[in-house]
Amino acid sequence: MTDKVETYGRAGVPVYLILDMQEEQATALWTPSAKGYESRLTVPFGEKLQIPAPFDCTLDTSGFLAPEEPEES
Repeated sequence: MTDKVETYGRAGVPVYLILDMQEEQATALWTPSAKGYESRLTVPFGEKLQIPAPFDCTLDTSGFLAPEEPEES
């Protein structure tokens, strides 16, 4: 993830959204720069994540679930 964050920021991608199913959290990164992104907001699944311009919307993460662990037999 680190390489993509730096690469997308340097390329000028305005907003980069990461859904981390293992950590059960969503991250929005914005304000691209030569070092990656200058702004970041992370919320746990179940909360709302504000996505900044140019999208300017709210992502409701309450329906996101981490993969279930397989049952042992």
